[in-house]
Amino acid sequence: MSTYSETFHALRPTAKVVSVPRAQVDLRRGARLGMGVFVPLAAGVSLGHPEYGVFAALGALTAGFAATTGARAGQHAHAVLLSGLGMAVSGFAGAALAQKPWALLGVLVAATFAAGLCGVFSQRFGIACLQWPVALLLATTTPAQPVQRAVLLLAGGAWQALLTALDRRGESTETNRDSDGRRHGRGLGHRDGNGAGEVRSGEYKRRLRSIGTRLRAGLDPRFQHGQHVLRLTVVTALTHVIAVSLAVSHGYWAAVTALLVLKPGHTATIRRGLDRIGGTVFGVLFGVVLASVGALGNVPLLLVAAVTICLAYTVFTANYFVFCVFLTGFVVLLLDLLGQSASETAVSRLVATALGGTIALVASHIRPQARPNG
Repeated sequence: MSTYSETFHALRPTAKVVSVPRAQVDLRRGARLGMGVFVPLAAGVSLGHPEYGVFAALGALTAGFAATTGARAGQHAHAVLLSGLGMAVSGFAGAALAQKPWALLGVLVAATFAAGLCGVFSQRFGIACLQWPVALLLATTTPAQPVQRAVLLLAGGAWQALLTALDRRGESTETNRDSDGRRHGRGLGHRDGNGAGEVRSGEYKRRLRSIGTRLRAGLDPRFQHGQHVLRLTVVTALTHVIAVSLAVSHGYWAAVTALLVLKPGHTATIRRGLDRIGGTVFGVLFGVVLASVGALGNVPLLLVAAVTICLAYTVFTANYFVFCVFLTGFVVLLLDLLGQSASETAVSRLVATALGGTIALVASHIRPQARPNG
């Protein structure tokens, strides 16, 4: 059980909450991922079908988060594509089961558990799979045409994956060749083919053992990983049930918030939760101001949207609070394009975010003794 003194020590001065370390700002990544979101959005609006652009942009938006870790851009492409594929499936399920609450809850539990389990393997695949239950919840707002929604989410995710794969920053020709065997071969120059095969076989066995160890740690609640997977699944499902029971407008944001805020570490959860709630407060106000640009026409609105989402990706790893301000403003813009009043959706999202964040913060204090991860 985490103590309230730990919670108090997790708090930071206001100056640190809003500071953005220049070394962690990535303008190139922000521009690339922002373009991945902007292009499908602009295409849909230009063709007179803003709803198509919005859902394709949502696919690109959430898939792009898998490309924000410390790995090279090219290494992120598979994770981004995995995110897009999973979102298409879960988006279809969310739209199809929107009017079947118990079935939807079952799929949400399965998707959240799978997402949490993926997190034991690597950060980027954990982030990628975390978008599956997010897409499931977002799709419940549009129960009609589940196939169409799935295709649009997949198209946006695939477009984002393509842009990520084309970014070769920091990757030389040497490292991009299919060179595992060649590099090992040069280091093992005296070995014959059978020797190299034995080395590869041994490497495969070590990898399989490592996968097995991580899976056991993720499935066993006696381990830290297992506790986090179980806590994430239970808290997300519970938050969804509470939001539905209270008939919270746009209540899906409550479960989305709990899902994204809850982290394995208590301090990380406290800081992320407060950053998301605070960032949403300022973000909804920012979004209402941005939505007013729509009165000037589609071109100014799209330009504002492009700048906003690029800035969100640019500061993602530098400052989560500032990121939430930009992200919330952008999402308010998307909802406005769908015909939902910016001011009304802003308040609803704020209430739902506060609910989900609060539940996650409370649940973070429940931490039984656990074994170190295997």
